[in-house]
Amino acid sequence: MELDAQNIHLPFGVGAVSSPSLKALLDDPTRAGSQALEVRKFKEKEIIFEDGQFLKGLYYLKTGCVKTLVNRSLKRGRFNSPEFINKIVGPGEIFGFKSIIKQGPTSFSAEATKESEVIIYSTDFLLKILNEGNFLFRSLLTQIADDLSGFETVSQLHYLASVQERIAYQLVLLTQKFGVSRSDGILIDLRLSRNELAQLAGTINESLSRHLTEFKNEGIIEVQGKEIIVKDLPALKRRSGNFKEQFNG
Repeated sequence: MELDAQNIHLPFGVGAVSSPSLKALLDDPTRAGSQALEVRKFKEKEIIFEDGQFLKGLYYLKTGCVKTLVNRSLKRGRFNSPEFINKIVGPGEIFGFKSIIKQGPTSFSAEATKESEVIIYSTDFLLKILNEGNFLFRSLLTQIADDLSGFETVSQLHYLASVQERIAYQLVLLTQKFGVSRSDGILIDLRLSRNELAQLAGTINESLSRHLTEFKNEGIIEVQGKEIIVKDLPALKRRSGNFKEQFNG
């Protein structure tokens, strides 16, 4: 059975297979012929693959439950765990596709949280679809994979970060994207309301105002109405805590 790009409907934010015909195909590897690499059953807590591995192929969860996780040596208050769960994968969902699209090692591990049956399809299964698509289609999928990786990392850091760190992080991002150098610092050339900035940082207006005042008193920023001038960008990056690893330089 031949598959082309138009047969694939994969909401990459969830990994669910929404096309009934494709789901039927993936559920029964015998219909895919040589596309199926192997069918494996995993016990609860059994590792399916490790971070940094080059995957055998595209992983499809037929039954059971799988969690994908990364190891991070970061803290949140008194909480300290080397594991951070990215996603809970349910039956009918695929995982491991990002490393195939980007043709590199995976950036996370996968572990069965209950007895699970996983069908592994050869890497050619996805690469054939990518190669048959046009350049725009391949570029779009690569961008989606990159965006997902960035979103997962930032969501992990948001969980670990304090309100002040999240505000500092957003201010650094805005400075990098919209900063205009001036004699008195770097103007964030974007007129956001306090409510909009608070939403970006995942906090409330009162907390935002308090921390902006702290930054101002420390000489890190200057606030003039809706305008924010960053006077000490390195200090602002340091105040972003674990987010520092996201910035270049």
